[in-house]
Amino acid sequence: MDAESARRRESAAQAVDPCVTSAVVVAAFWEDANGAAIDPQAGYEAVLDQVQAVRDGALSGPEAMLVGQATALNAIFAEMARRGQAALGRPGIAAERYLRLAMRAQAQSRATLRALSDMANRPSKEVEAPRQITRIERIIVQPRGHDAAYDMPLGEVGSMDEWAARNAERESYGQGLDA
Repeated sequence: MDAESARRRESAAQAVDPCVTSAVVVAAFWEDANGAAIDPQAGYEAVLDQVQAVRDGALSGPEAMLVGQATALNAIFAEMARRGQAALGRPGIAAERYLRLAMRAQAQSRATLRALSDMANRPSKEVEAPRQITRIERIIVQPRGHDAAYDMPLGEVGSMDEWAARNAERESYGQGLDA
């Protein structure tokens, strides 16, 4: 592979690397907001460090980010609601637009807080939640014998579990699993 091909391949790999693209966006917004540039390599390494921390199970960074976002969105809600109230009774649609923006910020803040709550309530890596067994698995694991509901009058359950008995009744009316 020649040098030009290698350069193109490296450029493409960087374009699809989420750590690179995130670092570029952070650097651009940071420079616009603060007037100070971020070294691209240092920005990439900072994003990569956060990704690795999350992979290792440390969620303090993402939790702090979500709390900050919810707080900022609440401030946006308050300011847009204030502007909307000030524009009420004036000609034009400014009041409606400000109040719509306020409601969007409030809804996004609520969604952010819900994500934070979900993150806090998720099971850790060490404790795995027990897997639910589906109805189909129950049928396959506990197959019916020859004395199953086909030969039994309705209302007799025998050794079948409650679901199988209800399904047997449905089958007798043509509403079983094939329906």
